[in-house]
Amino acid sequence: MEKLFSKIRRRETWFYEFLYTAASRFRRMNMPGVFLPLYRIISILRQALMDFLRRVGTIFYYEPMFRSRCKRVGAGLLYVKLRQGFPYLYGDLHIFIGNNVTVHSRSSFSAASVFDNPSLYIGDRTYLGPGLSVGVAKQVSIGASCYVSTNVSISDNDGHPLDPIKRAEGKPVAEEDVLPVRIGDYVWIGEGSAILKGVTIGEGAVVGAKSVVVRDIEPFTVVAGNPAIVIGRVSQPSLTRYSGSHPQTRPFLEEPICGKIRR
Repeated sequence: MEKLFSKIRRRETWFYEFLYTAASRFRRMNMPGVFLPLYRIISILRQALMDFLRRVGTIFYYEPMFRSRCKRVGAGLLYVKLRQGFPYLYGDLHIFIGNNVTVHSRSSFSAASVFDNPSLYIGDRTYLGPGLSVGVAKQVSIGASCYVSTNVSISDNDGHPLDPIKRAEGKPVAEEDVLPVRIGDYVWIGEGSAILKGVTIGEGAVVGAKSVVVRDIEPFTVVAGNPAIVIGRVSQPSLTRYSGSHPQTRPFLEEPICGKIRR
């Protein structure tokens, strides 16, 4: 059969030339345009049915399964199921989620075995985009009304020891190398950005796409780059600080974020 196909591709004789031409035309055949309105209706109905079944599965299976792994989930959780039905959950991570938060199933939440009760706090009305990866050894806190874009990474530790021998032996990071991450309210983190350990991001700040944040960010500033640097400022609207946020989702916010910025 392969020899026959080779002769057709080489078009050795008029017969093989005929077969090659017929096959090429067959590959490029299209349904006449007069039928496209019918197929559009079929496409709309198919999409509606798929969305309905996906939502039913989310309500009765995927969302409750995710909520069962959290310590607290507020009202109005929007769990968006993608091809990956469940987030990757590793370790004894304590997750506290406020009201009206959006979480995508294509996410990763992992806890390191360094401290007891590693905790992740997410404030009200915060959007967590698909591909989010959060690594927690002690504490990561995300404020209210934040927008975390696609494929963002947030971690309060390096993941592995810097010492090559300890890393090869599979030992966890040292306690002194764990530094909590604090993200204030109304923060926008652009696609593909990485927020590294010990970083505090002030209220209303914007992190440009693909940025690597290694130091604290002042409130209402725009940063970008690797490492991220200040490239602009954001006008400061009148915001009601922490309005409607559940106390359990902001344990670090007893002091103003701006008072914790390291220069």
